[in-house]
Amino acid sequence: MSEKNLFPAELRVLLLAGAVGVMVTAGWLAAMAALMTAQGYSGAAAPLATAAVGAGSLCSGWIAAFCKKERGLLCGLVQGLFYAALLVVLSVPSGTLTEEPPLLRFAVLILCGSIGGLLGMVTREKKRRS
Repeated sequence: MSEKNLFPAELRVLLLAGAVGVMVTAGWLAAMAALMTAQGYSGAAAPLATAAVGAGSLCSGWIAAFCKKERGLLCGLVQGLFYAALLVVLSVPSGTLTEEPPLLRFAVLILCGSIGGLLGMVTREKKRRS
């Protein structure tokens, strides 16, 4: 008997890349929180949070494109949209969805994911040429 896979290989790669991106985001947020606490900084944390989520989106786009070996921009765009959708779901209860900073954050997420996808393909090509 042949076993049926519950998740196709492409979906598995995208989920793995998303999970790694979430872990990168959590690490960046923890590091920035520790830095803010050590420095006694009590200012706006939104730019730091945007940078952390952007780094996670870039990392997940890079991993998805590197593992899939094709269509890097599309892989990065999907990861960026995944993060933007996750941020929408988390922003709805607070009621800050229509303000300017979250909309700018969505654009940053999609852009960082796309750049990560392109970088994943570029590093893949360099590795293949060597």
